[in-house]
Amino acid sequence: MAEIPISRLQNGSCSSPLSPQERRSTWIVLAVALFARLIVLALVIVANPHNWLYSRGIEMGLLANSLLHGQGYSSPFGGFTGPTAFIAPGYPTLIAAVFLVFGSYSFASAIAIMVLQTGISVLTIWWMMEVARVTLGFRTAVLAGSFWAISLPLLWIPTIFWETSISACAIAGTIAFALRARRKPTIATWMLMGSCSALIALVNPALLPSLLAMMGWLAWQTRQVSRRAPLLGLLALVLVFSPWPIRNAYHFHAFIPMRSTVGFELWMGNRPGATGYLDESLFPYYNHQELASYVAMGELAYTRDKSQQAWAYISAHPGTFLNLSVRRCFRFWMGTGSAGGSPIFVLHAVTTTLLGAIGLLLLYRKRMLHFAVLIALPLLLFPLPYYITHAEFRYRLNIDPLMTILAAYAVVQLAAIWSHRQPSILSVAASSTT
Repeated sequence: MAEIPISRLQNGSCSSPLSPQERRSTWIVLAVALFARLIVLALVIVANPHNWLYSRGIEMGLLANSLLHGQGYSSPFGGFTGPTAFIAPGYPTLIAAVFLVFGSYSFASAIAIMVLQTGISVLTIWWMMEVARVTLGFRTAVLAGSFWAISLPLLWIPTIFWETSISACAIAGTIAFALRARRKPTIATWMLMGSCSALIALVNPALLPSLLAMMGWLAWQTRQVSRRAPLLGLLALVLVFSPWPIRNAYHFHAFIPMRSTVGFELWMGNRPGATGYLDESLFPYYNHQELASYVAMGELAYTRDKSQQAWAYISAHPGTFLNLSVRRCFRFWMGTGSAGGSPIFVLHAVTTTLLGAIGLLLLYRKRMLHFAVLIALPLLLFPLPYYITHAEFRYRLNIDPLMTILAAYAVVQLAAIWSHRQPSILSVAASSTT
């Protein structure tokens, strides 16, 4: 299969190997990122009880423990309530593997999970720098990587008992992989991309629309080389992902392609008294009345009932639904989606959102449309479910690597514009004095 050369998208960007100086700078950024996160990890270990990590994302530990006891993906709220599709299987399976080696809910497992997620966060920075270097230049790569290395909210991602670290890494890695595959779109490359996309979707199904859109982008970019390879990549995705919906059909006698919790999430965000924030007191784990309904009705009937209640409320209060959705959209991009969240979250989100929007506009003005479309696809598609449910800050972190790349590009370009204007300003000032 022929190789497609990728053109330089702007002066200073390249797809050639790193020079010794660039390699040294990259390693420095990664070392700083690792050191900063290890400091945070040490502070968390010293300042909190040994089981602190498991106090959030409780469903993950419960599902992992069920797997270890031969009960499969079941009982996400404690006790034994039977099979579940409330949570995607990827992250609980990873936690079960850690529990198997280091012990269920042990201190050693908590450390292992956070260390693993620390490594994934550092890998995210490497992917970010690779994407920025190939498309936007090494200065942008260093700035984007440095910001992600030291920004305070990002230092805490490895301590989140959820798939946030993996999702952020996956979205940056998929962009990097798509750019490489564009240069040489072999059948093997397409099969690998489809398989990896399926695995990512099994960790975080909310990323699936973005992954499919990026595969569509790659198919369009390489359409003159092969029309069969993208179909084989899509087939690989279906084959790797299909055991999960097949398992769900077997246990629930219904088609549940990703998660059964969609109706429940919609109801939490759209019901009498809803504020647009996540209300954890409604979760069956914390709410005995909801747990009793969940057990009595069964998971599928319970979530369908919640969906019906949500749509009935939306139909009866369309203005309220619109108002809440606008609020959630604003909160998602401004970092205020978590009730009682830190002002540091807001500062980080506002900075990357505003500068990222400028960066995307500059890509368009410089006619770098192919890359602009690729990076914009997940920014447009991923947040959509959270606009109508709830928009916690940790969801925003999943696409933050892309916003940071765009923000860094904006800073580099604006600095270049300013430096070019300085001599002319000085010359005008000098001529006016004479």
